[in-house]
Amino acid sequence: MESNEVLATYIKKLRHPLKEIRERSLQLLIAKLQLGWELNDELVLNREILEALLDWFNVHQPSMQQESLELLLKMIKTSGGSYAVREYGVQTLIEKLHSIKSKLKDNALEVYCDIIETVKFLHTVESHEDVNVPRLDIPSSRSSENGGYFQDFLQNTDKQLAEDHNDASKNSMNEYKIKQSKGFNVFLFPWVELSPSDFKTIVLIEDSLKLVKSTRRCCRFIRDVFLCDFPPEIFLNRPSIVKALLSISDSQFGSSPGEALNVLLCITKALNKRLKQLFSSDLVCESMKANHDNRESYDGVNAELEQIVGKTNTPIEDTLAALRQLPAPIYALDTAHAVLCIMMKSVTHIDSENKESLAMKDLNTCLSLIEALVEFLLECVDENFWISDHNSKTQRDIAHKSCMTMRMLGDLLLKYQSSYQLDPERIQHRLAQFRLINCAVMLLNWARKSALPPTSLLASLQNGLLDPGIDIFYPELNEKIAAVLQNAKSSVDQEFKSKYRELNKLFNSMDHAKEFIKLNSTRYNKDILNCIKKSLPILQIHTNENFLYDISNIIVSKGKDLNFDESDWAEARSIALYLMAHTIDWVRVTYYKILANMVKSVLMSDEPNGSNEEKKLTLLSDVSVLTEICCHALSSTNRQVEESASEIMLYLLRGRLVLSESCWWRLLASLLPVLPLLHVYAAHDTQLGKAICKSLEVDIAECMGVSAAETVWGLVRLLFVKCPAVQLDAAHSLCDILDDDKYLPPKETLRTDILVNALRRVEVQDFNVDYNSSPTKMTQTTGLIQVLDVLKQDLVLDEDGFDFVADSRMTHPTLEPSLRRSTLQQLAVMMRQQDLHDAFIRYDGLKLIVALLRMSLTVEDYLAFPECALSCVSIINSVCFVARHSLSKMSDLPLFLIRAILVFPANDSNVAMSAQVLALLSWAGFVLQELDAARRRVPALPLSVTERTSVPFAVNSYWHTSPNAEHASVEWLLTDPTWRSSIRVRWWWVLSGGNASRGSPHLAQPRDAQPSIQDLEMLRSACVDYSCAKGLMRLENATTHMQVKEALYLLEGYAHLMTSSTVCPKEFGNLKWQNMRRFLSAPPASARDTDLLLSLLHFIITYMDHVPKDDTTMSWIKSSFIGNEATIISLLSRDRLYPQQSSVEDIEVTQLRIQIVKVLLRCLLLLEESQDYSSSQLESLLKILLSCLERVDLKNFHMLGYLNELMRCIRYGLHSRYCDISEETLIYSLKMMSRVLSGCASGGGRKGRACRLDAMLALMVVLKKVREQKIPVQRWGEHCDGSLMRAAVRCGGAPAPELRAAALHVMAAFALYAQLTPQLLQYIPNESLCRFAIEVFSQSGEANVVRAAALLLLTAVTSRVSPMNQLLEQETLQTFEDYNFVEECLQVLIDFCHESSFKDKNVLEPNMPLTLLERRTELEVRAQKHQDVQLSPTYTFQKPPPTADIVTAIADVFTNVITFKNCPIQAWNELGLFRVMFRCLCWSSGSRAQVHGVRGSVCRSLYAATTHKCVRAVLASTKDCLYNLISTLTPFDLAENEGGVFAQTQAMILLGSLIVDRSASDTLWCELKKNEASDMFNMLLQSLESDDNELQAAAIFCLTQLAQSISCKDKSKQESCKAFLDNIKSPKDPPEDVLCAGDTIRNADCQPEYIVEELCKVLMELYKEQLEEKRFLECQDETWSAVCSCISSVLSASARARQYAAHRQFPRLLVVTMQAFRDRLSLQGKPVDVIRNANNEPVLHNLYWLLTLMNCAMLNCPASKESFAEDNICVSLNKLWPWCMMTEQLRDALIHLLLTFTNDCPKAWSNMCTCVCGRSAVGALCELAARDAARPRAPALLPPLLRVLTRCAPHQHCRTLVLKSDVLSCVARSRARACSAAATGAWARLCEALGARADGAAALLAACARAPPPCLLPALAHAAHHHRLPFLQSR
Repeated sequence: MESNEVLATYIKKLRHPLKEIRERSLQLLIAKLQLGWELNDELVLNREILEALLDWFNVHQPSMQQESLELLLKMIKTSGGSYAVREYGVQTLIEKLHSIKSKLKDNALEVYCDIIETVKFLHTVESHEDVNVPRLDIPSSRSSENGGYFQDFLQNTDKQLAEDHNDASKNSMNEYKIKQSKGFNVFLFPWVELSPSDFKTIVLIEDSLKLVKSTRRCCRFIRDVFLCDFPPEIFLNRPSIVKALLSISDSQFGSSPGEALNVLLCITKALNKRLKQLFSSDLVCESMKANHDNRESYDGVNAELEQIVGKTNTPIEDTLAALRQLPAPIYALDTAHAVLCIMMKSVTHIDSENKESLAMKDLNTCLSLIEALVEFLLECVDENFWISDHNSKTQRDIAHKSCMTMRMLGDLLLKYQSSYQLDPERIQHRLAQFRLINCAVMLLNWARKSALPPTSLLASLQNGLLDPGIDIFYPELNEKIAAVLQNAKSSVDQEFKSKYRELNKLFNSMDHAKEFIKLNSTRYNKDILNCIKKSLPILQIHTNENFLYDISNIIVSKGKDLNFDESDWAEARSIALYLMAHTIDWVRVTYYKILANMVKSVLMSDEPNGSNEEKKLTLLSDVSVLTEICCHALSSTNRQVEESASEIMLYLLRGRLVLSESCWWRLLASLLPVLPLLHVYAAHDTQLGKAICKSLEVDIAECMGVSAAETVWGLVRLLFVKCPAVQLDAAHSLCDILDDDKYLPPKETLRTDILVNALRRVEVQDFNVDYNSSPTKMTQTTGLIQVLDVLKQDLVLDEDGFDFVADSRMTHPTLEPSLRRSTLQQLAVMMRQQDLHDAFIRYDGLKLIVALLRMSLTVEDYLAFPECALSCVSIINSVCFVARHSLSKMSDLPLFLIRAILVFPANDSNVAMSAQVLALLSWAGFVLQELDAARRRVPALPLSVTERTSVPFAVNSYWHTSPNAEHASVEWLLTDPTWRSSIRVRWWWVLSGGNASRGSPHLAQPRDAQPSIQDLEMLRSACVDYSCAKGLMRLENATTHMQVKEALYLLEGYAHLMTSSTVCPKEFGNLKWQNMRRFLSAPPASARDTDLLLSLLHFIITYMDHVPKDDTTMSWIKSSFIGNEATIISLLSRDRLYPQQSSVEDIEVTQLRIQIVKVLLRCLLLLEESQDYSSSQLESLLKILLSCLERVDLKNFHMLGYLNELMRCIRYGLHSRYCDISEETLIYSLKMMSRVLSGCASGGGRKGRACRLDAMLALMVVLKKVREQKIPVQRWGEHCDGSLMRAAVRCGGAPAPELRAAALHVMAAFALYAQLTPQLLQYIPNESLCRFAIEVFSQSGEANVVRAAALLLLTAVTSRVSPMNQLLEQETLQTFEDYNFVEECLQVLIDFCHESSFKDKNVLEPNMPLTLLERRTELEVRAQKHQDVQLSPTYTFQKPPPTADIVTAIADVFTNVITFKNCPIQAWNELGLFRVMFRCLCWSSGSRAQVHGVRGSVCRSLYAATTHKCVRAVLASTKDCLYNLISTLTPFDLAENEGGVFAQTQAMILLGSLIVDRSASDTLWCELKKNEASDMFNMLLQSLESDDNELQAAAIFCLTQLAQSISCKDKSKQESCKAFLDNIKSPKDPPEDVLCAGDTIRNADCQPEYIVEELCKVLMELYKEQLEEKRFLECQDETWSAVCSCISSVLSASARARQYAAHRQFPRLLVVTMQAFRDRLSLQGKPVDVIRNANNEPVLHNLYWLLTLMNCAMLNCPASKESFAEDNICVSLNKLWPWCMMTEQLRDALIHLLLTFTNDCPKAWSNMCTCVCGRSAVGALCELAARDAARPRAPALLPPLLRVLTRCAPHQHCRTLVLKSDVLSCVARSRARACSAAATGAWARLCEALGARADGAAALLAACARAPPPCLLPALAHAAHHHRLPFLQSR
């Protein structure tokens, strides 16, 4: 089947009705294309696939959207696909694509945009309607004819696109712009619409710059005035001014290049500031359209500029001006490149002509400009730019210009470095290098993902990294350079990275070495080892032997004193190994001598405390240390090292007799593993060799503790030593050991010469292994297993189960000897194969062969043939390398191998194989495996072994150098002079203790390298304080104005470096800065003096902006400008500074005043952190500034900059925290602000914006202070005339959102005064302030800060609504309804809660597509031909999320409106307003102040709404928000800002109001018990203890409601909540004095242990405070009521609290309070006199709370009752009884008090009988009960009265009083009337209690003689018991 047919099949299946078939077909088609298929150019198939892919989206939810669109894009880009598109119709295709866009998912939109752009490109390029002029889409959102994003195509006859398609085009272009702007945060700033007057100003400025005479004046106007009033993006929208400034800076035309550079610096800083505003959620707003009228606007500014230029024509802006705008990155790169070129030409001139063309002042400006430009560039373009595709020309231009700028910067840095090295007097170049290198770091870090950053930039940064000045004085910068070089994706020299890594190690070693040198020997501790280890690399350059001796002394001798543990000894051994293997000879020699002396001292010591000295040998009791000595030191080429090592080992071998047992065995355990290395040094001509041979003698070895097996192996090793005498002695010793007659050979044939001769004949040969055979993957082991099984016959395991032995039970062998011999021979052949070795070992072949070898050499064994030993030796030889470790553990194997040699000495093969096995196993622990050239395995031994032994096999050597030796990187570093200088200076600096730049080093050693004079000068030039001290000295010795200014410029440059320097601010401030006061105190007497003072003030401004703000660094400036002796401020009030001052010099004087005011402004900002200034001083300063403002001519062109700075300074002065000025100064300030607002910038446009903003902000704070001081409006209202109101309203419509917001704030301040409101209403466009405010708020494109200010105005308006002003209330509510204000606020709150749904605005979308900017020339040509191009930029507005200020303002508005009488709370609640407000409390993504502000305002508003039950129920049902509210009530820092206290206060009030609802209460207690939370109670305790009255009152209210909510629950829940409350532990730690409760009362142990006790304690303290003040006796005190209510609630809810209160004698305090009430009421008169107003009597109301509190204190608390009884509470109650009977509330409280008091308390019963003035409590109760019972309708108080009497009945006296009264008879009579069941039951219980006694029984029988009711039957039964006869007679 052909490819076309296959393709047609797939296309047909793309339209199949089944989804699975369609998807499978699409997947197969895509896979075919990916594997190499190509779409043919056949038109029919391309059209079919196009239609099929478009039909793919006809379903409701199309799948595989991205894949299908990618296939469509790929097809369109082919030649056949483009023909198919044209045939299908481009317009039809675009319409089809737009129709499917709504179905696309996010991942398919990007492909969709590519398709749209591709199709449009085809339509534009290949259109044949006009070949010369291609069709273009020109975006225009300002066109009134077109509502979409594009205009129609430019041809007049082409009107085919319908208007309804423009929306889709708009969306696609937005997506296109986003895609194209990848990597760009800001490409094009928003287009600024200008009025004709403003545009004329720009044109005049541009023309003025071209005139030489006006360049300087125009630059200052731009800097001081224009940039303050106009947004800085104007210079990028219309870049002609920037280009002119660049030309002036480069001296191409004009004059004053320094002024032009300064203007560029100000523009760049303003653009940086503007970026923050554009990304601010508060200030983002929709652009306001300028007033485009055809009339020319004239004002003073334009008139003055016209006089300079001499032109009066009205300019008209070009229609294609938007195409000429300058992209922000291009501006930054072009400007930076131009400035760098200027600096480069200056360096070139100084090199060629020895004269620098760039002054120091201009150099500082250039450096600051470069820093600002780099910062601005990085804000505009992020690092993703370098990993995105640079498809457009603009992107490629930015990348190219970035590389050019980086390359130029790198070249300039290298130039500056070389220039300073040539001439150290060029300190300005050194300074420029320090400032520019930070820019280079930022640029390289930004471009680290680029393919290849410029080499010059990398080289400059590498040089900077090696600069010791940067490393020492700017460590943060040094770290940044290192990090960026490490992370840069570039061809950075890897050698440099490696060398720098080693350099860092060396620098770190220097620091630790210095730390070690400074340590005193008495301060050594275990941490010293870490310090030593890190300082070891310094030995490469620090050749001081004392340093090495100190280190060695610690690790060799001090270990015993520092009590090292195992880890410490391991650290010490690692240090020792480093020193023993050091590459420098003198280090090794010195250390080995120290080590040898230590060993000698330990072994030769005669001290009695020898065990303590033996601890030193712990250092050597390590295998690694001894291995280093034996393997490398004993074979060292350095004779001194070799001698010391020999001495060490010699003493160790002889130490058995002098060392203790524990020390020797520890040493021997470390020595045994290295004996194979030590034995190779055996010789007959050295002391160590002889000692080694001696140690192998049997008796000596046994004495040393060496095992016999190890002794045998040692003797075997000596057989291979190259000393013949040693070999002979070893052979003789071995033969002596072979004295067992059981084995061959016979004893008489054991001859030493036979063994030695046999071994000497052995030649080097390979092992018995076949190396030619290659190992197989699958090894056949069956035959091997069978052979082993055969050989195992007649053998059994011994008793230990380790070795095979002959079976003693068998008399005849099963296996024939000949068969055994042949089988062994067969196995020997098999073992030549390497792949069988593992299986052989795994199946116990080693044990078997060794057993057979042992048996074959047995004399009397009839099974053994001696020939079997040959096969066994062959087999062992084959597997000895693989099984070397197992074989070496067989103690008798070497002896049997020697026997095999002696039995068959003539068998050379047997001797060679045996010798190989012996040699290999002798050093088995050190044998490694290597591969030779033929890829065969070859054994490898240490070099010391191979050099001193003769082994019978080929062997390689390792450990040619010590593995502990580290690479000497210092020698590598010292080969380069730059690195050598860096090391030398850094080490010199470290040794000098940080004083290298000011003096000579005090720790430098004579053998250490000293820095050169040039190095020292470079180091000093990097030190800021040294250079500044030198500059101050130049300043002091200067004799001309030029010398003074040059010194100031140098100081200014170093002031910039303070932010990154390590110089201590205190030391910097202690320099001789006071010497500058002589220049500040003397007024200028000439133009040169004025210029000098300007330079000094400019330096001071730079100093204050960059030097850390410390009292030491800033004291000389504050004393010179705002101190009591400040004289320079007087220059502001002088019109002329000197008599001969000309008009031109007047302008310079104005600049001088501007600089003075700038310094004053910074001094005012410093005062916010200062504590040594007074409000009177600030008021005096403000009066001076206001007087200067009064003398300023607001219309003077040359005074505008001075006016701006003066207003800004006054504004900050009024906002200062020291601003506590008098009424006179406030009114004067108000007058001046009114004058400025009415007169500044009377012309049109944006001119005067900065001045008006500062004036508005100053006026706002003035009005605030006026209100705080409560100054009557009559005293200052005259200054708030119509002009001020008009100016405020006019500012409310200004283009700048901050000015609009400030104006609304001022109007809100005016709206608080009814006298000023009519004047304000005259100038607003609405009929009321309410409508005006809501209309501003409702504007969708308005900034958040303006909307919040409008709500503040609305809050001010609604705060004046009162019940007497119903008309304003109705108007407000009607306005709310007309503007849908509530719905708008609800939407704002919803958006605020879903803030995450808003995109973070970090990308500023361009106002024009990049494609149009790139085709500017083409469009200009087209405009000239057709005159029909109307191009205007777009204005995109992305709505920002609501801010916290808006939510706070909304809450404040509703707080006021909710109090309206006719407020529709129910309707708003149904809308969900309050629920959403409640959800706003969960917001926490802002700053702490914002979160607190939102919480406080919203809680206050919700509390006002919770007075309505519907709102309370809704909020209580919102569980998650309620949980969040509870979780926020935690302890907090009371010292934080007021917002936190305010938020906590309102939150507690809201919670207290919510838990009135049952569901909220249940939720609260459930949450508290679930989480066992005590934080809320801790917070309540903290609030109660605070001094803030509002916070304390809120805590009291919340705690009251919380305690009361317990009583609203059912019984089980009540008990659960009470138990939880009682068991919460106190958060406070108990004091040391446990008998103290915190108040020094030592009566008992009453320290609070639980939180409820803490709360009770604090509440009692508050009660005492109220009792001492005694306000409750004079009036109704809300605080008293709140405290009493809170204590009552807590006591009633907590039994523990009642017990604690009783323990703290709180009842006695309550009795004292009652006595105070008694005395106060006794003085007031008789109760009858106040009975008419009793319900409103405050004292009686307070008395009610006292009775309630006493009642709660006695609930189930016998201790409290007894305390009250002991204090005779009834005495006071009897006197207060008439007062308590005056109101129903008091009567009820009193009766319930007595009811609780008499409950099961005998002392209370006795107290009830106390008679005062003929009245007792019981008698009074009887009278009251009788009176109530006599009423026609018994009151509800009668049952508790009877209950009290019932409880007192057991007491005889009380019972007597009751019986004497007529209570029983009255109640009995009242029963005949309508008596309640409760009263009847109470009467029955009283009768029952009385009848239980004899006297009561008689009275009861008398009272109930007639027809007693059934309820009295129990009482009568009791009575009958006492009076049986009368009872029977009566019945």
